[in-house]
Amino acid sequence: MFWPAKMCKVRLIGLKSNLKQTIEVLEEYGGAEIKKFRSEEIQNSKPLEEFQEISENLVRMEALAKTLSEASGKKFTAKEAKELLTNRETRKLEKKIREISEEMERESAEYEELGERIARLKEFSKFDIDFSRTETMHLRLLAGRIAKANKAKLDEALGRIGAEAVEKPLSQTTNIAIIAVPSSAFGVDEELQKAGFERTPMPKIEGKPSRELEVTAKKLEDLKKRKELLKAELNKISRQSYSKIAAMKEYLAFEDIKATTAEKFGATEHSFVVEAFLPEKNYSEFEKLLKQKFGQEIYLKEFSSQEIDRKHEKAPTLLEHSKIISPFEFMTKFISIPKHNEIDPTLVFLVFFQVFYGMIVGDFVYGIISLLLARFFLSKVAKDSILYPVSIIWMWSAIPAIVFGLIFDEFAGMPNEMVFGLLGFEHFSLYHGLERMHNIEAILAASILLGVFTMAFGFLLGFINAVKHNDRKHAVAKLAWFGIVAFGAVFVSTLMFNSFPQEFLLPSGIVLIVSVALVIYLEGIIGAMEIPSVAGNVLSFARILAVGLVGTVIAFILNDLAFPSPDKGLLIILFLPLYIGGHVFNAFLAMFEALIQGARLNYVEFYSKFYEGGGKEFSPFKFHKRFLRD
Repeated sequence: MFWPAKMCKVRLIGLKSNLKQTIEVLEEYGGAEIKKFRSEEIQNSKPLEEFQEISENLVRMEALAKTLSEASGKKFTAKEAKELLTNRETRKLEKKIREISEEMERESAEYEELGERIARLKEFSKFDIDFSRTETMHLRLLAGRIAKANKAKLDEALGRIGAEAVEKPLSQTTNIAIIAVPSSAFGVDEELQKAGFERTPMPKIEGKPSRELEVTAKKLEDLKKRKELLKAELNKISRQSYSKIAAMKEYLAFEDIKATTAEKFGATEHSFVVEAFLPEKNYSEFEKLLKQKFGQEIYLKEFSSQEIDRKHEKAPTLLEHSKIISPFEFMTKFISIPKHNEIDPTLVFLVFFQVFYGMIVGDFVYGIISLLLARFFLSKVAKDSILYPVSIIWMWSAIPAIVFGLIFDEFAGMPNEMVFGLLGFEHFSLYHGLERMHNIEAILAASILLGVFTMAFGFLLGFINAVKHNDRKHAVAKLAWFGIVAFGAVFVSTLMFNSFPQEFLLPSGIVLIVSVALVIYLEGIIGAMEIPSVAGNVLSFARILAVGLVGTVIAFILNDLAFPSPDKGLLIILFLPLYIGGHVFNAFLAMFEALIQGARLNYVEFYSKFYEGGGKEFSPFKFHKRFLRD
């Protein structure tokens, strides 16, 4: 819970004839991460012999699966999927899908061409001309657009080249024109261009454009129906056979990974060697499985977590938490995975983030809204969505928001006495809470004291980390930093809360002097320069009050100006949605700020005192099946 799972490394040496089976057994076990073997004396193995064939078949199946629509269906075993690959029915199915797909591609291209032709024919459909009779040796036809403002220029140009034009309106500002030009005319293009005539290609028309448009539209409609029939046929195949194609594709994808995994093995002519990481507690089970599969044909050697640390070798990190805590792993992984031998900050984040969130929101009603919104999002998002763990964190954080709402006596910005007054119980209250509007100094002091405690705890965790790594210098330095912050805790508690007698200041001052001297001695001038930054980190916790107070002030203004009381008459119809909407928006704003500031106080101020990160998440060699079954 406080540390990642202890990892051990195993080295397997076996007969090369058993290499493929070893890969299959490792996948069957599913709890070991294969490490690429590196050695100057031993070369890495090549992919398995069947790799090329598997890759070719995988490309085929991926193409087929992409052609079909995803549909649920029967799941197959790996053995059944393998048999399907060589099945005659599969070959027929593949051929049929490919033929339909190719025909659909051809018809899509033709459909696009016809669509473009129709668009061009529509421009010419206004001309009642039989184009089949216009082809002569003495005339040629040109088509194009001309701005209506340039009509006079065009007429002049036509006169100079001895041409005639027929124009039809294309838009409010443009005409489309067909110009009959004598074959003997010279400088036609230059004259027309000067007049502002923009030539466009004229479609090949056999007869009148309107008739040609009807024929082409009929072809397009027939083609559309044919495409729909092909699509329906493909959908039918998808419903009947997608699960079969997907199972073969998944089987081949797994086999492809197995074939290339061989490259992580070191190999000689007759033997192989491979290394893998797994949780130390699972080694006995792992050893039992391999001995059961291979007997004396395989040699295993375990390297314990202590040996891994002693050799400063990097092992993957496996975070292990209960179902309640595991959603908070998302926040740890969001910044960086801890090293395998470093404190896991997930539980620390769980506690401190919720306290920060609760103190910032600090309203009973807003806490309830937060809880309901989180539950709503939780019911709507998929479990593999990034919003799922965020919603769980949000939901759990709503509980301390409700608790602090009771402590601060805030119910949508009103104390409980005012709430009871609105219900008709004048001058009645259950208790007098620590209202933020009237206890700013006390809550500010509590926020700063929380910051001091958080910093001290962070340095204490840093000390534990350093001791774990046998780093005495950093351990003493972290303890010295702890002493500096401990002095701050005593100082703030004594002067602001009178929690300790004044006599405590002298011994705590001595602790401060010794701690500062140790920091300067162990970390040099850089350590001395960082001392003020710790004070800045502590003062950053004042934002808990500042941000929370903004929400309280907005709620107070809403209650003062927009409360839908009976004395407002018919305006209550306007004020009621304004009042409710204002509080919901303010609650959402408070929640958003609490999420941002709570995370910032953890990541920036707190984690920097003990957390390094930079680990690699444990990724066991295991396949997640969607279309295959065991």
